[in-house]
Amino acid sequence: MTAESELLAKEIFDADPQIVHLGLIDLEGNVLLDQSSAASEPTEPDEDRIAFYHQLDVRRHAREHLDEAYGQTDYVHIIREKMQQVILYLPKITVYLTLEKSMTPDEVKAATQKIKFLDSDIMKSGV
Repeated sequence: MTAESELLAKEIFDADPQIVHLGLIDLEGNVLLDQSSAASEPTEPDEDRIAFYHQLDVRRHAREHLDEAYGQTDYVHIIREKMQQVILYLPKITVYLTLEKSMTPDEVKAATQKIKFLDSDIMKSGV
């Protein structure tokens, strides 16, 4: 974890107050940062979360095989019984978010757009 990834996490949390948790994953599936919005500091993810983040990376690469035929995936929105999840596929990192269950699809889309277009040197460098 670097100061850049911590600053990026702050910018992402600032993009929408309904973001509950975030994970930043590099293009090799390594965890750059794992943090809850309630925590002032990032945490060291447990083995299950690390495995989950690796699975996200595998899914990203599987989706990339379909890019030429169908176009790129910007994000995936999953609605679960107790929460919502969003996975954003940015050029140099994958951003995993858990969101408040009460968010509407339009609010989710707005939040993902804010994050996708953060005008940040950190975002452009890929953390």
